[in-house]
Amino acid sequence: MSRAPNEIPPWRECPFTPGRSYRVLKDFTALRDSFKAGQVLTYSSDAWSRYDGITGYFFVERGAGLSRVWDIDDGDDIGIWKELFEELPDRTGKRN
Repeated sequence: MSRAPNEIPPWRECPFTPGRSYRVLKDFTALRDSFKAGQVLTYSSDAWSRYDGITGYFFVERGAGLSRVWDIDDGDDIGIWKELFEELPDRTGKRN
């Protein structure tokens, strides 16, 4: 029987909001995944690995139902997310 992994809140503040959608701005490859410009992803959760020194940000690809993950090294600037993803407005047109 497989158990779900224990998620430990990451040590840094998360730039994403659960349930919000984000568009991939450019093609790029992450540690465990590849992304294509124009993909629309809905953010779901994050998990920090003390052992690996990374935080994983988990998304679901709209229309495909696929789980996607963007990993960032503990030493990297989290601000890089703005070069990779664009937050889409919610139904009211608001962004966080």
